[in-house]
Amino acid sequence: MRHSFARRYALIAILLAIVFFLVHAMLDALDRGVVLDLSSLDFGREELFLATTPIALGLLGYIVGRQRDRLATQQRYVDVLNQIMINLTRSLNLDQALVRSLELSSEALELDGGSLYLFERDHLILRASTSGVPAILSEVVQQIQVEQWLPLLLPRTSGQQLSTIDLEKDMRELVAVRQAGYRWLTSVLILSEMRPVGLMMIILRQDQHLLPEQKTFLAAVANQIGAALDNARSFAEIRRRARDLEAIGEVNRKLLANVDLDAMLTMIVNAAQVRFGLPYVAVLWVDEAAGDFVVRSTAGPLAVSNQIGHHQKLTEGLSAQVYKTGELHLARDVRTEPAYIPATQGRVMSSLLTPMRIGQRVIGIMAFESLALDGFSDEDVAALKTLTDQVTIAAENARLYTIAERERRRIAAILHNTADAVILIDPVGVVQLINPAAERIFGVQADAAIGQPMDQIINLPPVLEAYHDALKYPSEEARPTFEVTLSGSTYYRVSLTSVRDEAGVLLGQVVGMQDISDLKQLDQLKTQMVQMASHDLRNPLGVAAGYLDLLEENLLPLTLMREKLLGGLRHALERIFNLVTDLLSVEQVESGADRVRVDIQSDTLLEQITTDFYEQATAKGQTLELEIGPGLPVIAGDPVRLKQAFSNLVGNAIKYTPDEGHIWVRLNCNGRHLICEVQDNGYGIPRESQPNLFKRFYRAKAPGTEHIEGTGLGLSLVKAVIEQHGGHISVDSDLDRGSTFRVELPLKN
Repeated sequence: MRHSFARRYALIAILLAIVFFLVHAMLDALDRGVVLDLSSLDFGREELFLATTPIALGLLGYIVGRQRDRLATQQRYVDVLNQIMINLTRSLNLDQALVRSLELSSEALELDGGSLYLFERDHLILRASTSGVPAILSEVVQQIQVEQWLPLLLPRTSGQQLSTIDLEKDMRELVAVRQAGYRWLTSVLILSEMRPVGLMMIILRQDQHLLPEQKTFLAAVANQIGAALDNARSFAEIRRRARDLEAIGEVNRKLLANVDLDAMLTMIVNAAQVRFGLPYVAVLWVDEAAGDFVVRSTAGPLAVSNQIGHHQKLTEGLSAQVYKTGELHLARDVRTEPAYIPATQGRVMSSLLTPMRIGQRVIGIMAFESLALDGFSDEDVAALKTLTDQVTIAAENARLYTIAERERRRIAAILHNTADAVILIDPVGVVQLINPAAERIFGVQADAAIGQPMDQIINLPPVLEAYHDALKYPSEEARPTFEVTLSGSTYYRVSLTSVRDEAGVLLGQVVGMQDISDLKQLDQLKTQMVQMASHDLRNPLGVAAGYLDLLEENLLPLTLMREKLLGGLRHALERIFNLVTDLLSVEQVESGADRVRVDIQSDTLLEQITTDFYEQATAKGQTLELEIGPGLPVIAGDPVRLKQAFSNLVGNAIKYTPDEGHIWVRLNCNGRHLICEVQDNGYGIPRESQPNLFKRFYRAKAPGTEHIEGTGLGLSLVKAVIEQHGGHISVDSDLDRGSTFRVELPLKN
């Protein structure tokens, strides 16, 4: 029995009150000069009050002590619950943990002990018990069916977990327990996932009963035990699955090590036949082209070697049903299956067919047969289904491996025989692939190059610089192709492309080098021919213009018809002259024949251009607005060509913007580049036309622009000028919303 603060406090209070009373009486006797004689005390009101004080103080002390007893009991219950929780969660042996939990609960409640029973089918099975529980209780409990006890043991009030039973009235089977001095049996329902799984039983003696806080404590202990049982069941399931996964992983490793499909199927059917002791196991492969099942592998004492390759229609037998539905079929007694077709001469009684399914497609069926009636348990069916799934995955892997290997050989043949150099560099800059063309260019062998840093293999500075620059561009479109020259006569077009897998994970960069020496010679020849033709055309055009002037003078006065005809001739001559001039300008810029670099004040240049186009914009009622940022630096370039390029952009914006429109010319700097934007709210450019916008003679078709004339060379000239200056041009446009041309030029070093 634990110490009671209520008794202790009441006793102390009474003693203090008595002492106080005696001291008071002694002091009063001394004041009167008499000797204290308790028998001669005159109990007046004051003495009566002092005499009753011990009773009042004792009662008060008892109340305070009783409150502290309750707090101490609650704290003790909390401490015990914490110990039980720690014991249940940390112990590796659940049975020992349950016994220890019952012992701790009994100690906390000052009881002899308790026991724990779990429901198993129609009986209660003892799971744990303390030494203080009578042995006869366990024997009788396990002999009585649950249906007989449930009305008594289960709580009779909804939402409650406890039920107290009078052993003398309700349960005559426990007469031996009553004879041992016990009167009451308290059962506490144990729940797991809100489902009853067992009972915790406490035997009480004649003079014992449970207080409300003790019942609450027992309910909390039962909840802790229920959670522990649930965790143990989950842990056991996880361990079982882990073992299954480990076994499946081991089989998968063996399967993956063998990519020959027939050898793999033979290994699997033999393993299944041995493990489950089946007389016959077979794999029926689906040949959709022939409309048949084909026996691809068999195992077991009933298997016949000449069965391999046997055909059966996809519409015949139980396998036809499995093929159609994609679900397994268990024939517990083949005699009741009219569609069953015997595969052997043995006396087969039961059969299991499991589909080898990839998505919604059945590629084959595994057949397992037994000589026993209902020879496949639920566990056997689950295990054989898992085995079939393994075979299916392995078969699909073998098929994909065959396809991948065939594709790899094809790609290897292409890379080996292509004249273009190809180098694959992984994300950390190590060469992973190099074809013979690249070996010849860089003078290395593939065996020595693979696995080496690309800086040690690629000895062309422009390619190295482009590779490092390419990593900075987030999109493939921003990576320009460029040309490099070897030995002064061999030209290569170099491109860099990111390689990603199906999930979008970066695998590396591919450097491609295409020999364009022949194209370069043709381009040079074309340039020479264009230059010669352009020069040859300029003189006849000048002569024709002179004759046209003389003709106008000789035909004076001009009639309306003559003026119209002469105006048409002059307009045609001007178009031809502008075409020749633009063509020569493009050729001169691309060839670098007139490369000039001087310091240019960009804001002054743009101010001159907008001033030149001001009257043209005003004539169409348009607003031409120039916005210049602060502190623009000087750039190095050709002032004539840059003015020609920006004038082309501003002129196009005015030309392709309807009357009363708006054109913005903006000039800013981002610290690395000078940025010029020419924006309008005109007709816009179709998205499908934008990739070809900077090609020679290409003109985008947009509604409302049919009447606008042009040579199709202006934007190609702009692009050539900007790229000659090391810059970049891009466009952003939508139909009926206008266009924005953005030019980026590097600042002067």
